[in-house]
Amino acid sequence: MKKMSKMMALLLVVVMVLMLVPTSAFAEEVVEEPTLVVLAVEGAPVDEVLNTAVEEPVAEEPVAEEPAAEEPVAEEPAVVETEAYEPVAAEEPVAAAPVAEEAAVVTAAAEEGTIEVKAVTLGLWRDAVTFIDVLLNTVGADYSYDAITNALTLNNFVGKQVVATDMGSNFAMILSGINVIANDTGSAIDVTGDLTMGGPGELTAIGSTRAIHVTNGDLVLNDGDYELFAMNNVGDVTAVEVTNGHLIINDGWIDATAINTGTGGAYGLWADYDVAINGGDIDVITESISGPSMGIGAGDDVFVDGGYTTVRSSTQTGIATALYAGSWVVIRDGILDLCAMGGVDPLAIYGAEGVWISPCYGDVDLTASCLYLEPYCGYCWHTSDNPKTGTQDMGQDALMATMALLALMGMAYLISKKEIKA
Repeated sequence: MKKMSKMMALLLVVVMVLMLVPTSAFAEEVVEEPTLVVLAVEGAPVDEVLNTAVEEPVAEEPVAEEPAAEEPVAEEPAVVETEAYEPVAAEEPVAAAPVAEEAAVVTAAAEEGTIEVKAVTLGLWRDAVTFIDVLLNTVGADYSYDAITNALTLNNFVGKQVVATDMGSNFAMILSGINVIANDTGSAIDVTGDLTMGGPGELTAIGSTRAIHVTNGDLVLNDGDYELFAMNNVGDVTAVEVTNGHLIINDGWIDATAINTGTGGAYGLWADYDVAINGGDIDVITESISGPSMGIGAGDDVFVDGGYTTVRSSTQTGIATALYAGSWVVIRDGILDLCAMGGVDPLAIYGAEGVWISPCYGDVDLTASCLYLEPYCGYCWHTSDNPKTGTQDMGQDALMATMALLALMGMAYLISKKEIKA
């Protein structure tokens, strides 16, 4: 019995030992997963933990989506680096830089706009140091400005320069009395924008580069008495220059002189666009040594519809032209006395695209250096002594005279018949 009991006990021990082996192995396997689960989510049910553990490898998005929960689990450098790197990529103010550049451009544009607004100026320089802001001081002893009509009146003004910028398309300068403006460092009258001049007074304007300079606008001379001089030995000199605009002369007495004693050119009246002469008495003199000498010129067309225009352009070794057009010269009316002298192939008239002259002037020699053009149509039957302008046909004169004589004889015959009947 004792043996049996011992055997039974021994057997029982062996069975228990055998039972313990799988139990420990299973315990080790089970302990690994719960350990991860417990570390991953504290206090979570086993099912939820297993589900979470299964979803982790399939998609790492939950890990990124729940950084707060997974930070304690593992500060996976990859996740941390990604979070730290993304701000850097987003913070690439390389992309934000254009915004700053755009802002800078806008600021610059705004500043330019501000400058343009502030650039509206109207001033008088009495001398090199004394400047009068006419928009702030509208009335003086020898000038006045009317904001309603936008007109500056000069009344016996003596000074160095008149300047105006963006005063509007109706800006006018009215001359009253005798005005003298002399500038030895630039233009006597310098205007940006349109300018209309006229009045009963006189203006003497002397400039080292230009007497009158208008930029980005038209210059219109309605009437007045002008003595305009430009003299220098450096660069070009121009009595009247219109940059990016038209020159229109409707009336007035205009004496324009440009003398260049250096290597530059001398120009009397010049406009980048058209020159239109509708009336007035115009005298132009230009002199140069080796540069161009041009009396009246335009970058586009020159139109002459009236007035009395005299031009004398001379040079020593340059090119002299009395009347020049970058496009067409069109002469419809008016008297022109044009002469170019010296230099290479002087011409009285030159049109880059052509010259049209009314038949009233007769035949005109466009290769001539000097021309006197006077129309004989209508009531004007006076002919020029200059053969190059084309003289009236004497046969036509004789025919007209014969017809007039016959008409008079016919009228006399009719009157005599009536007297006989009476």
